[in-house]
Order: sequence, then structure tokens, then C-alpha cells
Amino acid sequence: MKSLLQKFAITAFAVLASAAFAQEQAVTKRATELREKPASDAKTLANLPEKTPLKVLARSGGWTQVEAGTQKGWVNVFHLTFASTVTSSSGSGGLSGLTSALGFGKPKTEQAKMATIGVRGLSEEELKNASPNPEALKKMQSFRADKNAAASFARDAKLAAQNVPYPGNP
Repeated sequence: MKSLLQKFAITAFAVLASAAFAQEQAVTKRATELREKPASDAKTLANLPEKTPLKVLARSGGWTQVEAGTQKGWVNVFHLTFASTVTSSSGSGGLSGLTSALGFGKPKTEQAKMATIGVRGLSEEELKNASPNPEALKKMQSFRADKNAAASFARDAKLAAQNVPYPGNP
């Protein structure tokens, strides 16, 4: 009896572990670039069209390492939609969740799409130790556009002006 119970426990652990370590999937929200490194100025390895299915390998800040077909690279997290499967059971009692996880129940599966990213500010220590970087400032200034250039860009992209009310105090 003890041997049968041990085999059941090992099988249950294997099933649960394989589900936990399954690769997360993502899809591109729009056409984007697959980069060599997690940086916007990194070499572009490929151009990925909108709705390209990807396998998520790792995350680093605002970047996600993915596998697209035979290529591996990095994509900005804001260009991705992550698909997660949520399983719930309508059964009651403590064993219903376990039996559903082991494949004995009839779980209800729903697709949930969620992307999250953390953004943090600078600590007091980081502010004290900050030093100017003239090269970075010069690079940032090269990205600025005057009002006419911005209006021209908006016109070419067929963008329409929208008034967004200030949200006020919560």
C-alpha cells in the first residue's frame, strides 16, 4: 500500500511540475523588431509582423527574451501580449482542485491576457551619486522635434488630435 501511495505522489508531482514549468507564450501586438540584446539601439536580428507567436524565455526590465521560430532575441515588453491559461473548477470540497489538476475533474479553462512591468524611481543614494553624461544628453537632444516636424509626422501617419481630460485628484 505504501508503495502504491508513493507512486501516486510521484506521478502527481510530475504532472504538477510539468504544468508549472511549461513555457509561457506571447504574441506581438504590432510589428516590432527582434533585437540581439535588451536595448533599443541593439542590432536588429529580424522584423516580426503583428500577431507573431513567440515563446518567452526570460525577462529583463522592459525587455523579454523570446524564441521566434529558430531565432532567439529580445523584444520590448510593451509590444507583446502574454497569454495565460487560468483553470478553475466548479466542484466543492478540498479534493476538487487536486482532482482537476491531476486531470480527473472537468476544469473550466479561460484565456486571460495580461502584461505587467515594474517601473521604479531612483533611490536617494542613486541621486546623490549621479553624474552628468554629456554624450547621452546630446543623443537625447537629437531626438527632439519642433512643432512643425511633429505636425508633419502626425499628418503622414494619419493621426487625429484628441482631447484627454485631466484625471484630477483620486
